[in-house]
Amino acid sequence: MTSRRTYLAAAMGAALQASPMGVLGQVSMGRKAPLSPAETSLLAKLMVYIPAGAGGGWDQTGRQLGAAIQSAGAVKQLDYENKGGKGGTIGLADFTARYKGDPNALLVGGLVMVGALSLARTEDMLKEVVPIARLTSDYMVLGVPTGSPITSFKVLVEALKKKADAVTFTGGSAGGVDHMLAAMLLRALRLDVSALQYKPTSSGKEALALLQSGQATVAISGYSEFRANIESKLLTPLAVSSKRASFGIPSLRELGIDTELANWRGVFASARTSPEQRETLRRVVVRATETAAWRQTLLDNNWVGTLLYGKELQEFLSFEQWMASAVVTLLKLNKT
Repeated sequence: MTSRRTYLAAAMGAALQASPMGVLGQVSMGRKAPLSPAETSLLAKLMVYIPAGAGGGWDQTGRQLGAAIQSAGAVKQLDYENKGGKGGTIGLADFTARYKGDPNALLVGGLVMVGALSLARTEDMLKEVVPIARLTSDYMVLGVPTGSPITSFKVLVEALKKKADAVTFTGGSAGGVDHMLAAMLLRALRLDVSALQYKPTSSGKEALALLQSGQATVAISGYSEFRANIESKLLTPLAVSSKRASFGIPSLRELGIDTELANWRGVFASARTSPEQRETLRRVVVRATETAAWRQTLLDNNWVGTLLYGKELQEFLSFEQWMASAVVTLLKLNKT
């Protein structure tokens, strides 16, 4: 965490021209208890609750994790439930009300939810759950519909400098990582962040529809959500939020924007479960990440596996909550 805090100090001093969160590289931390060869399943049943609609990043994460859990033989019966809206906060409230203290339920979440809670000033809602594991990180892509007059990132920058409020961004929920990245771009260009025009959506598919209908100029989402549209030439990628070029797309840093940002996803349990119950859930998740099925999922979706749990995860989450609050305030984000 030392390097992360040092980086934060530099970022704050530079008025958030560099990414303050989502740094990768913390992989598989925390003590991992060995599993007995005699174990067949750790749970009789498990509910994977996905606080988003079908097809999005959380849905992909939850269902692929579930498939890996089944592949590992760690649970006998596995079910899914989807309930989207407002960056996962509607699902979070529903999960904590209906699965209070349930040792057989996992909630999918991540940086988007942390940002949405900060934007709504309802951070205390996160006290109703406890983190079990961080699973993956995903870089964001800025893309335009093929045939758009915005033919390159340079043209996008010129358009923003000419009239920032004439460029409409779309992406995930208000206050989420896509919203943050759009605001950070304007800030890095020394433009008035209050001029940002941003239309929140519930999925990359919905963001693409806004582009194609002309209601948005630029879409931001994880590469995994845009990959099919890029490969089918429906979407032209302009930049990616990684440190260096990724997926054949130039990075923002390489294009002169001192910003790097990654979206992380993980799973949570009810805060009313016992330490022993949480340990069982952790063992289920860790066992799943050790399977060939999960390794293939990471490859198929171009996700970075960033497994983290235990004390280090608690510290990471506390830091992300503080940072999300700082970004919302300093970048003057509002509930678009």
